[in-house]
Amino acid sequence: MNRRDWLSLVAVHSDSWLLSVAFFFGAPLTANERKRLFSMINDLPNVYESMVDRKHRDRSGVDSSGKSRHSSKPKVR
Repeated sequence: MNRRDWLSLVAVHSDSWLLSVAFFFGAPLTANERKRLFSMINDLPNVYESMVDRKHRDRSGVDSSGKSRHSSKPKVR
């Protein structure tokens, strides 16, 4: 297995684990608090998306602004 494939698998596994932990500790929250937690988590890019986005920027060199592609999502208050 090459390094890039292995890192992709690690990133996907890390995303899954982090979501599981977040919702395990979010279990005692109310329904509205859980919905807010889910929205806050979805506003951020996950590990895999960050890795793929970084690889894409490294290869193309086009996106030098450093802005996240998820910056256009509305913020939850």
